[in-house]
Amino acid sequence: MMQVTSTFGSWLTLIVAAPLGWWVGWWLFGVVGGGVANLITGGDASTAATLIMPALLFLTVQAAAGRARQLEWLGILRGYGLGLLTIVAVALVLGIVGGIGLRLGQGLKATLGSFAFLGNFLMVAADTLIIFLPLIGGIVGAFALASLAGTLSENMLRRLGTSVGARIFSIVMALLAGAILFSLVVAFVVWLYQLNNPAYYLGTAAAIGAIIFGLMAVVVSPDRPMPTGMIIYYASRTVLNTLRSIEPLIMAIVFVVWVGIGPFAGVLALTLHTIASLGKLYSEQVENIAEGPLEAVTATGANRLQTIIYAVMPQIVPPYIAFTIYRWDINVRMSTIIGFAGGGGIGFLLQQNLNLLKYRQASVQMIAIAIVVATLDYVSAKIREKIV
Repeated sequence: MMQVTSTFGSWLTLIVAAPLGWWVGWWLFGVVGGGVANLITGGDASTAATLIMPALLFLTVQAAAGRARQLEWLGILRGYGLGLLTIVAVALVLGIVGGIGLRLGQGLKATLGSFAFLGNFLMVAADTLIIFLPLIGGIVGAFALASLAGTLSENMLRRLGTSVGARIFSIVMALLAGAILFSLVVAFVVWLYQLNNPAYYLGTAAAIGAIIFGLMAVVVSPDRPMPTGMIIYYASRTVLNTLRSIEPLIMAIVFVVWVGIGPFAGVLALTLHTIASLGKLYSEQVENIAEGPLEAVTATGANRLQTIIYAVMPQIVPPYIAFTIYRWDINVRMSTIIGFAGGGGIGFLLQQNLNLLKYRQASVQMIAIAIVVATLDYVSAKIREKIV
């Protein structure tokens, strides 16, 4: 990853395209996925109509692919069109899963009686998925559009070389990238500190960023290689290390203040800390893979994607499964502590009974926690034996 480089011009294009892709993905997943989820929760007829959408989209993709094979001039656009349809299909599927989970959870909560907590759990999980749909779309859109823009600009700059056109393109992209990057940073500061007159701060930041990046574009050659992989590597590690340094209990307190007392705050705290912890474990596993399979696959003339599939994936999938199951076991135990901070669940009920001096009920809940933890430990051990 750290050896990945890109030209200075394509690096600037990536900075410009990523925020635009974030906005498009946020809007697309919010409208498509959220709209589908709302349709499913609306009634049986809308549910049936929504479930037909992926089939119609699949037929559209097949027809478009067949037509593109017949017309050579559509060959280039075919891949981009299929990629866009795939993203829309992902939004549809996630919206359908969230909507069905919400309706199913409501039905189970109304019919299970003493086990209504199962329906409530399903409702919370589905509602969390629906809430995070725009965020998922923003991440997907940012990566997709940035990758597309970077690839196109890379090919264009290679053809232009060191001509005047390449220099002009680099300067224009530098002005836009500097203005966007500095504006985003200052916008976060303005939101965090609730500063007055945000337009003044954003305009000043955009002007300063455009000047700095414009001067860089004048000095730096458009085809100069930039350490893109190293920048992404250290930026992602910094974010994960920052999140991992905050204990889940502190996160739960923050989320309780933000979204209120209940299981949703606990889910957010555990999810965020789990992402940071697993990200650290996953990255270290990738860094420690054997070089032999990589060299063997590369010697056959395989490209980067084929190398990842045939040399990297077989080495990291078993540890990934083991790490994920282990983290799941940790989250089950941690959920009790999260409940003491207002994160919902049995921990919250245990705290209430202890405060009300209801020690008999509290002892039963402690026994239930021990049984659940022991059962899940046994189940996770069996899963590791079968899979890993």
